[in-house]
Amino acid sequence: MTAPMSFHAGRWLTALRAIVPRGPEVRQAVRLLASVLLSEVLAKAVHLHEPVWSLITSVIVTQSRITQTLTTGRDQIVGTLIGAGAGVSAIVLILVTPLPTSVVFWMSLTPLALLAAARPNMRFAAVTLMIVLLFPAQAGDPFLRPLDRIASIMIGVLTSLAVSFFVLHDEARRDVLRTAALLVGDIADVLDRALRGQLDHDAIEAADEACRAHIQDIYSAVAEAQVERLDVLHPRRDPLLDQLPGLLRRLRGNAVFAARAASEGETLATGAVLDTERHALGRVLAQLARRCEREARTRRRRRPPSSEGAEAILGVLHDPGPEWSPVMQFTLAVLHADMARAVRAVWSDGTAPDTADAVQAPAAPASTLPASSAGPVGLAAGSRPRA
Repeated sequence: MTAPMSFHAGRWLTALRAIVPRGPEVRQAVRLLASVLLSEVLAKAVHLHEPVWSLITSVIVTQSRITQTLTTGRDQIVGTLIGAGAGVSAIVLILVTPLPTSVVFWMSLTPLALLAAARPNMRFAAVTLMIVLLFPAQAGDPFLRPLDRIASIMIGVLTSLAVSFFVLHDEARRDVLRTAALLVGDIADVLDRALRGQLDHDAIEAADEACRAHIQDIYSAVAEAQVERLDVLHPRRDPLLDQLPGLLRRLRGNAVFAARAASEGETLATGAVLDTERHALGRVLAQLARRCEREARTRRRRRPPSSEGAEAILGVLHDPGPEWSPVMQFTLAVLHADMARAVRAVWSDGTAPDTADAVQAPAAPASTLPASSAGPVGLAAGSRPRA
């Protein structure tokens, strides 16, 4: 009787966790409410007749990320200006020609529909036209109420941008480090399973796709962090964020190459040598992932950066000896170098000197590389990852 009750309690707990909003969702809800409230206050302060359009715009524009809010706000502004021009032109046609309103509306909507088909982000132009033309104004100047609505939309956009920048914005730096921890954990899993002989080519490719997705998320979060710090207006360097995406991209590429080489029988080493290397790689990567996760929970610059402990962690990595094939000697040496750079960068908050030239990996003849594998990703590191 106890087991079924525990099972149902677990299901209810899982459902409750899915329903109850977490930190990011709560912050976004607060931002949205603040944006709507501020829009209403400003619209009434300037005595707009229809502040409801300001509130609606705030709901549309306020997004969970600043970059998304900027993009949506830009599209809303451009679309509003285009739709306002079309709406004012339509009002003029209605006033100076005998054409009925419905005919003028469809004449104005047709080019905007073509524009939205070619540029989906311009769909706000058609929405603005409908707001200006289809909602009848009271007696008086036929242009006054449409202009009032356009002003309401602009207020909604501007308040959404202000709230996104200054009210509980998510710290994208934390997202970078959390995603980095997930990526490092996936790399550790791939290497461990490959050195155990548990992965084939298809499994490695699937794992690599997941790693690439993490890297893409890291680049997106870095771009968000730059916007959060207003780097466009006042550039302020964050050494760790400048280095970490490239370091992790190199680490992923060379780890995948090592996994492919291992899956094709290039290890040669067996027994204690293989287990020692596998455990050393797993230990260093696990500590790197934990450090990234810990840094994600700590506000930056509360304490001076220090690389203490990094060398002790890297002490378990040893140069691959003749027990390994030439391909694996070369690959593991490059992999060790990449891990060392990543560990030193994270431990020092990006202030450690670059050791790229300090570690020389042995050269491997091209003829010894696995035919189906790309080489270690020193070359690929210069390019942005594909989605």
